[in-house]
Amino acid sequence: MINVGTIKKDFPIFKNYKDTHGQSLVYLDSAASSQTPQQVVEAMNDYYFNYRANVHRGPHALSVEATHAYEQARATVAKFIHAETKEMVFTPGATLGLNMLVLMLEKFLNLTPHDGIVVSVSEHHSNFIPFQELAKRTKAKMQLIPLKGTELDYDVAQNLISSKTKIVAIPLASNVLGTIYDVQRIIRQAKECGAVTIVDATTAIGHVDVNVQTLGCDFLFFSGHKMLGPTGIGGLYGKKDIFAKLQPIFSGGGAIKSVSPEETIYRDSPMCFEAGTPNIAGAIGLAAAVEYIESLGIESISSHVQDLVQYCTESLSRIPEITIVSEKNEQKNIGIVSFVVRDVTSMQVTQALGKQHISSRGGYHCAMPLVKTIDTAGVCRASFYVYNERSDVDRLVAVLKNILYPNESLGENKKQNWRNLFVRKS
Repeated sequence: MINVGTIKKDFPIFKNYKDTHGQSLVYLDSAASSQTPQQVVEAMNDYYFNYRANVHRGPHALSVEATHAYEQARATVAKFIHAETKEMVFTPGATLGLNMLVLMLEKFLNLTPHDGIVVSVSEHHSNFIPFQELAKRTKAKMQLIPLKGTELDYDVAQNLISSKTKIVAIPLASNVLGTIYDVQRIIRQAKECGAVTIVDATTAIGHVDVNVQTLGCDFLFFSGHKMLGPTGIGGLYGKKDIFAKLQPIFSGGGAIKSVSPEETIYRDSPMCFEAGTPNIAGAIGLAAAVEYIESLGIESISSHVQDLVQYCTESLSRIPEITIVSEKNEQKNIGIVSFVVRDVTSMQVTQALGKQHISSRGGYHCAMPLVKTIDTAGVCRASFYVYNERSDVDRLVAVLKNILYPNESLGENKKQNWRNLFVRKS
């Protein structure tokens, strides 16, 4: 069981926010970026304060200790997704990690106009635009798996994926709908057709068990800042036999075994993909975030978040002006409740909530092809994590009700102020 009262003590931002603003913070924006516990920051500070040095290239004590911590972090993060240590590459984040992979696959696969790339309409822009640009450069055909309700349309996916398909890229969970997709079903078909499979685990990791062995994907990527870790660090998993065939797209120190005027020889994976000085503190912090998540238990986290999704969905569904657009089955939801308010834009709603110290998100959520099919003005999103509790949902619902139905006891001036927060859509 998750004890939110105890957990919140690990996140100084909640106390600091109240001390500064005089109101407690309701943070419902973890799908954009989670908060970071003190243990993660302390692990990073330990590096900076006690053994700050570069890794891999120094024989002195500080460098040896830094190298050990960095490589231990790699092992910790790899184990978290059930991968081998040599299959885990540290990246500056999910976006740059995938872009790097796409550029390497472009050379490796030698795509032609006869080839296909399959992604879904629910992709985050970071897992959509790189393939869109790849299709433009190579003239390959990019095809989209549509939605069927809040799920992917698996029947259409089956028809799209063929022997001509060279890449299939899908999210483990939607960052708008919260839906946990049956990616194994799609991966199995893609593998039968010989396609390279890529999974975006950014929304899911830290919420559910992410197991690359069970998924069977060739590649999987994620960022640290959505799983209690620091910004500027992420992970890229790749099967070792495929990694061994890829030519690094970035060159420089750390990735090189030897250099001569005639030839450069790269180190083996994963080092060949980490040119330059890496984000050492970030990797250490990411590993500390993994350890924190493991101390709570991924099953306990999932159960806790599912309870909040159910409670929030049921609570908001009682408000006639609100329509829930996210996955209503909490067992299939990663921790996101998205909704639209009749005649009011999503940004106006979230701005009004922000004035009452409720952090949420409105707009397209970097998933414009999906969101525009729901509402051209965007959707509101409340996303939950380990430091949230039912009282956060109660605050959200109370503020929304006060906005939509101003209480007579507030007085006419107060009522008018609430109404002025909104400009009705034409």
